[in-house]
Amino acid sequence: MNRNLQLFSIAPKSVANNKVDKDELLNEDEKNFYKIVCRRCESVFFPEGAVRYIKAGKPIDLRVMTHQGKGEPGYEKISWWWYTEDDMAFDTIGWQTINRKKYLMCGDCELGPVGVRSEDNKRFWVAVERCKYIGGDDK
Repeated sequence: MNRNLQLFSIAPKSVANNKVDKDELLNEDEKNFYKIVCRRCESVFFPEGAVRYIKAGKPIDLRVMTHQGKGEPGYEKISWWWYTEDDMAFDTIGWQTINRKKYLMCGDCELGPVGVRSEDNKRFWVAVERCKYIGGDDK
């Protein structure tokens, strides 16, 4: 029997932001028109009409998306956010602290970060371009 088994791992692969037209994503109240879901596994982050859209005054650096937040620590500038102060607005979400910053990720497949949460855990921002949208004919 060969005891020299070679174990392997798959290097984390970063996932680029999706380009989106925010006007197609908003209802008349500036809230999400569609379900907001994970780009990988389609777990629902927010149901329709649950969170409002905001634009950051200046772009915020957010780590490049990977599985479990591992991989190259590169950053992307994010300006468009889904915002809530209600943690119960989420259907599923996970989080991980990296260098004292709380990053949000998919609670099922752990793809992220998709957003950040405040140090007091009362405010949540999810990047518009890091999500997938399901609604209308896609339901």
